[in-house]
Amino acid sequence: MNNWDKGNLDFILNSTDEDMEDFLSWASDEDLLYALQLIQIAKAELEIKEIEMLEDEDNEDLSQAQAVLERFRL
Repeated sequence: MNNWDKGNLDFILNSTDEDMEDFLSWASDEDLLYALQLIQIAKAELEIKEIEMLEDEDNEDLSQAQAVLERFRL
């Protein structure tokens, strides 16, 4: 996604109700499809980041944390 797309996505996600109503009043089918595609791309990017974070958690060395917690177990 380039800077132009990011700016448009920011508009979609952060516009006021009035701004969105104005956009929807003149937007063509192509404009709406483009807006939907931006949202889908952003969603996919977030899902990839989530997977990467979960993978990082699986590979994280927790031995020190477990040793500290072991002192407090009953």
